[in-house]
Amino acid sequence: MTDPTCNIYTSKVKSLKKTSPASLISNRAIALSRTQSIIASDNKVIKIKIELPKIENKIFSKIKGIPSPFKIETSSETIYDTKLQYEIQSLSSSKLYDKISAIDSSGSVWVSNYNNNGDDGEVVYSYSINYENDKFTELGWAGSSFNTKDSTIIAKTQFYQKKIQIYKEDQLSQTIQLIQNPTQINYFDHEKSQTSLLAVTEFNQLKIFDPRQSSNNCCIQKFTPGTSWLYSMAISSNSEYIAVGGSSRTVSVYDTKRWNNSGNWKNCLKYEITNIEFSNKRPSICYVGGLDSEVLAGEWNGSTGVDHFTGLRVDSKWLGLSKLRDEEYIFGYTGSSSIYYIDNCDKLFQGTLSEKSLHNSLASKQEKKQQHQLNNQLKKQQQQQQQEPQIMQVENDNINKESNETTIVGKSRSIEGSPKGDEKHQSKKLKKEE
Repeated sequence: MTDPTCNIYTSKVKSLKKTSPASLISNRAIALSRTQSIIASDNKVIKIKIELPKIENKIFSKIKGIPSPFKIETSSETIYDTKLQYEIQSLSSSKLYDKISAIDSSGSVWVSNYNNNGDDGEVVYSYSINYENDKFTELGWAGSSFNTKDSTIIAKTQFYQKKIQIYKEDQLSQTIQLIQNPTQINYFDHEKSQTSLLAVTEFNQLKIFDPRQSSNNCCIQKFTPGTSWLYSMAISSNSEYIAVGGSSRTVSVYDTKRWNNSGNWKNCLKYEITNIEFSNKRPSICYVGGLDSEVLAGEWNGSTGVDHFTGLRVDSKWLGLSKLRDEEYIFGYTGSSSIYYIDNCDKLFQGTLSEKSLHNSLASKQEKKQQHQLNNQLKKQQQQQQQEPQIMQVENDNINKESNETTIVGKSRSIEGSPKGDEKHQSKKLKKEE
């Protein structure tokens, strides 16, 4: 019998006394495998190795369907000094998890190779991309992303610099100027493009860039979900959907084939959305995390509604959430230097919406569909009934019109009253008699 609930593990990072704050929209957690992950604090990167035991007896809290976290100890923690001058804002990895990058608040990047040897992966420094020291820049959020087809290509951006810089290893190859402040950046594949496209959120807009075009004409699509800031972005594993969210607390999903809006999940969290991840098993489900300590699962088209008493809450606010690309496995890092692992995270949705209620919701959808069809039939019948007396009225009007045309209006006599054949009119008869 399969376990109907997810497995949640938690541990403390022993090598961290306290965590650095960074930006509100920073993401400083990456899951490299089920046993190995990376976090960042200050200008250091920490590789963590753990072993997930089998939980025999789960303890459930008041939150229905979601067990309490099971405490474990980390197997090993390795600290890497990146030599970056400022605080790390974001971590990213290549599609195959063979490269890792860390970018600080000035826009300088540290890139390393990750050799996964099975039992223990090794992080080997590769190269750095330093910001121009002769130019002043205001410190703020910064992000980077590896090209999905060629991991030697990396794109980076910084909140106040308002530009995208694309590098071939440590050599600058292209610069794209932005109009507004960027908040997220991601490469993704597209079926109609031989190279990867670039998705960037600027203030309240989602823009799609094709780096093959010239820097002035490379923006091929633009979407504006609302008037408020966008803080997070996620791309589905098949690159079919792009999701964005932010201060409006609404997840907006766009189809990359038709380039249109596919659904909106409104007011899904109590606070601003800072993390979004798509489910692999159920493409219609996404996981969202906010500025507080909550992570919630639900359908991004908004059909299941929102129940804030069914999400997972941790000990402090999230500093980063990461999901393995081909598995239902989430790794999270909090401000109290705690780490969380959610195995079979698709069952968070079952905690939010049980199988029985899911069946009921599907049944209610079918009932609504049938009711909608019945309403349409009734409307058609009513329209037909309304049209029938109108047709009869038109026919009666035509008959009356014909009858009016056969009668002579005024003082003249009707055709029916006129004399027939040899019959003489009464006035002529009177004259003869006289």
